Amino acid sequence: MQYKTVAGPMVLVSSGKNPEQEVVQKYAALIDKEAVGGWELDMIQQVAVERRAGCLAALFGAKSTITNYNMLIFKKAD
Repeated sequence: MQYKTVAGPMVLVSSGKNPEQEVVQKYAALIDKEAVGGWELDMIQQVAVERRAGCLAALFGAKSTITNYNMLIFKKAD
């Protein structure tokens, strides 16, 4: 089995009357685009990434920040 990961969108912007449907369609389009070549969506996994403040910034009280990313994991048979 082969696997590949694709970063999902961090923010989906909706300007229509049905934002839920618009978001679903945007995710479906991304999945369809990546499914070319026999790839199948296996799961969507949230990954937390910690970004530590630099030395100088930390001296002035800056803290680490954590950002959550959605990773789309695709698989296909060898």
